[in-house]
Amino acid sequence: MNELPAMAQYAHTHSVYRPDQILTGSGQMLASQNVGARAPNQQALSQVIHEAQQRQKGTPMSKTPRRIVQVFIADADENMPLDKCLVYQGEQKLTDATDEELFFEIDIKTLLDTHNAERVKLVNKKVRERTEYLEPARIRDLKMTVVTVAQF
Repeated sequence: MNELPAMAQYAHTHSVYRPDQILTGSGQMLASQNVGARAPNQQALSQVIHEAQQRQKGTPMSKTPRRIVQVFIADADENMPLDKCLVYQGEQKLTDATDEELFFEIDIKTLLDTHNAERVKLVNKKVRERTEYLEPARIRDLKMTVVTVAQF
């Protein structure tokens, strides 16, 4: 796994919560309608917490959710011009694959060869004494970002 690009994940989501479903800092759910109008007593609060924990047990957390994603792979080297640093920009697609599985769906070898053909023609600006060109990039030098557009 040493030859994977650095991966990042970004998502833009929003949620609507009802007041009776807001989680406290400890992950326990308070339901004001179950407790009643008077101050909550310990027994009613314990019952609400128990019900919330029972509901959470039934949800499968290991299953990857279905989502609409878009994948970007970029060469983050400072010497790369802005218009040439984007190696791959995928289309938005519906998937249930993990970020790593999305990476393996991309023909990275061909993309990297094409990118390196342009990269080795660029001058390394860090070396001032002589003209030195950039070395070909490796997969681990790239940055992959998976943007989650929507999640179901």
